[in-house]
Amino acid sequence: MANRAAVGRSIRRTALADLGLSGLGDNLGLILALTLITFALGVLLGFVGAGGAGLTVALLTSVFGLPVHQAIGTGLVAMCFVSVAGAASHYRQGNIAVRAGVIVGLAGVVGAVAGANFGQGIPDGTLKLLAGSALWVLALLVWLRTRYADRILALAASGSGHPRRDLILAVALGLFGGVASAFFGVGMAPLLQLGLLTALRLPLRQSVGTTMLTLIFVSLSGGISMAFHGDVSGPHLIGTVLGLASGSYLGARYTGSAPRAVLRTALVGTPMLAGGMLIFL
Repeated sequence: MANRAAVGRSIRRTALADLGLSGLGDNLGLILALTLITFALGVLLGFVGAGGAGLTVALLTSVFGLPVHQAIGTGLVAMCFVSVAGAASHYRQGNIAVRAGVIVGLAGVVGAVAGANFGQGIPDGTLKLLAGSALWVLALLVWLRTRYADRILALAASGSGHPRRDLILAVALGLFGGVASAFFGVGMAPLLQLGLLTALRLPLRQSVGTTMLTLIFVSLSGGISMAFHGDVSGPHLIGTVLGLASGSYLGARYTGSAPRAVLRTALVGTPMLAGGMLIFL
């Protein structure tokens, strides 16, 4: 009986060590500092309606010195918690096309696992440069969506749908979005939203809500894959989730009071800033 208890304790210690939680008491200062900083970041992100996965990765690497592979894995798991909360809110408001979200999300699972595994062979410096560049591309997509939203919606409305074509496009969108999310560690929300708008012709509100649903699949599968490679830091994850979740909830309550120009600038500026941090810091 004593041997069985000892084996149980050994298994629990091994599991905690794999996530970096075995010395949790020694990391309370780190968790507190990260919670406070990401709370302020979460207030900003919730206020402007941005996802912030890329900025989280940039913060973990540039400020807290976490290797980029671990920052990506930790950021993916943190993004899963944020996506669940966001998707639940959108579902209550009827802003999710469930069938489209599940198809894109399941394809995203395959892509995320592939992206997480492929990224293991990329050196840290190269991966930071690629992730920073990807964030700048996302900033361009956000700018296009905010500046030309009416034209994009008109283009989507003029298209004619076909069930087989829509299925192929949904799978392709999920695969590409999943690979990019897990490889670069950045939320591909702008890409997914544009794809759902133009390729699948979802209304704007449904494209936003459905994107949150797909990101649950992508971030969870990508985060689990990174965890198998030892690339999720438990203390950093705890601090990030606590700060972002509480800050985003508070910031989202005041989104309606922000001038449109401020929101547009912040939406574009956030991935631009994160990309610069990854490339130059």
